Amino acid sequence: MRPAPKLTEISLCPVVAGTALLAVGVTVAWWAKVDISPLFETAMIRRGELWRLVTSILPHGGILHLVFNVYWLWVFGTLVEEVYGHLKTGAALVLLFAVGSGAWEFAVAVGGIGLSGVGYGLFGLLWILSRRDDRFRDVIDGKTVQLFVIWFFLCIVTTVTNVMPVANIAHGAGAVLGILTGLAITLPDRRAPIAAGIAAILLFGLWGATLGRPRVNLSGKGGYEEAKWGYDALLAHRNPEAVRWFRDATTFQPKMAEYWYDLGFACQGSNDKNGALAAYRTAADLGNADAQYYLGEILEYGREGWPEDRQQALYWYRKAAAQDYPDALNDLAWMYATSSDPTVHNPPAALEYSRKAVSLTKDQPNPDYLDTLAESLYVNGQHAEAVKTEQQAIALARLPSARPLLRSSSRSINLPSTTRIVR
Repeated sequence: MRPAPKLTEISLCPVVAGTALLAVGVTVAWWAKVDISPLFETAMIRRGELWRLVTSILPHGGILHLVFNVYWLWVFGTLVEEVYGHLKTGAALVLLFAVGSGAWEFAVAVGGIGLSGVGYGLFGLLWILSRRDDRFRDVIDGKTVQLFVIWFFLCIVTTVTNVMPVANIAHGAGAVLGILTGLAITLPDRRAPIAAGIAAILLFGLWGATLGRPRVNLSGKGGYEEAKWGYDALLAHRNPEAVRWFRDATTFQPKMAEYWYDLGFACQGSNDKNGALAAYRTAADLGNADAQYYLGEILEYGREGWPEDRQQALYWYRKAAAQDYPDALNDLAWMYATSSDPTVHNPPAALEYSRKAVSLTKDQPNPDYLDTLAESLYVNGQHAEAVKTEQQAIALARLPSARPLLRSSSRSINLPSTTRIVR
């Protein structure tokens, strides 16, 4: 293998030398607790901060990681820069391998740090050039090829076994881009289709890292930042924006009930009633007690144009009540106690559920729950106990800290006042 230039010749390869020095400086600064968070691959890429696909090559996680990557950048990169010059090496090759490998890593996985994607890109490029261009004869020997191939598969094993997480997608994407670039250079008659293939790989990676990430990401760890942005948008009353981010969050994490519940809230604020109801139903089906209770209220009262369906309301109230949700227990008890529908009216069940609601909130008594308990006692023939309980409810409702007592003719629906997301 042809030796790399000596360090005393650093001025001859400013692009490679500058990239290496930046990597060392940024990494040392990070180790010194300097905030370099704007350089990392995060979901902010999806909000337009595309530079992170390039700057993420600079930080490194440890001394061996840094030394290995900088060494091979110097060995491979200087060979390329000597032949193709500074502009083509920096603006074309290093940038191509950085963006391509970084975009694919972030699109498919969680994103990574370090120069290894660029290193594998240069390796793939020189592997082709060493066989097809006399200027690069013997720049890569068999032992170096074996080293990079073995290291590639070893990194996959350490990632799968959780010994050491490695940006394997970046390694693979860099190598493929390097090989195709080498073929495009050495096969002029087939340059156009090969260049089109490189462009397609690059564009798909960029799409996957931005708009398409919820659909192609395989990490299972996406969606939190999108849900946070949806929450922030809701607080600022930017409901259409909140819908967008929560839809992304639910695409990432379709089993996260809280994200669906928040999506329902955002759709409702955007006057998308069908979308809201569908989102609430999904959240309820996934076991979210808030969504189950809220669906019960929607269907019990037929509010805001939604159809009234008492049987479905009972179904969802029961689901939430099974999770000891006090409001659901209370409303379910009220329906059982006051309904004129013989298929709904159930005094014993009303008493059971109302007592449980009161018991669950005994440290902070609720006059609504005591009112429901009084009604339940009354329909069960326990008149004296009903009067006593109603007197307690009235006395509690008069306290400054208590909310007004709600009778059957004026019971209100409690809209969810804010969203709840997993943090």
